[in-house]
Amino acid sequence: MEILNIEDLLYWHWIVLGLVLIILEMLLPGFVLMWFGAGALLVGSLLYIFPEISWQWQFFIFSIFSVLSLFGWRYWSKNNESDDPESGVLNQRGKALVGRKTVLIEAIVNGVGRVQLDDTFWRVNGDDLDKDKLVLIVDVDGATLKVEVVN
Repeated sequence: MEILNIEDLLYWHWIVLGLVLIILEMLLPGFVLMWFGAGALLVGSLLYIFPEISWQWQFFIFSIFSVLSLFGWRYWSKNNESDDPESGVLNQRGKALVGRKTVLIEAIVNGVGRVQLDDTFWRVNGDDLDKDKLVLIVDVDGATLKVEVVN
């Protein structure tokens, strides 16, 4: 059995390496191996198109693309607000209700009333209003919704 010489790398070696790294990324946490897998796939694709690329250039392209894409992703994801777990409404049911309209089931007296949304009763704060008035949820404070009347 002969061991593969580094000078004998073919395009499919890089593609297999890239796929293995991407599969390992699915099994291991961290979101790092994917970028090295993408780098290996890029080198495999380039080697398929330009088979005369030397092994030194192959490793150079692989390392530069992998590291740049990894740091590029980290920079982009750090500055991307949509990836911020604090900006969402997951496990924050009250925040998900902001902007919704509903009808008062109890009049707001002295700033406190009640509404029913789906199968849950919510305490509301707002200006005094009669029962059956349409209100808009504008904010949440714990388990209390802040509402305004809809004209």
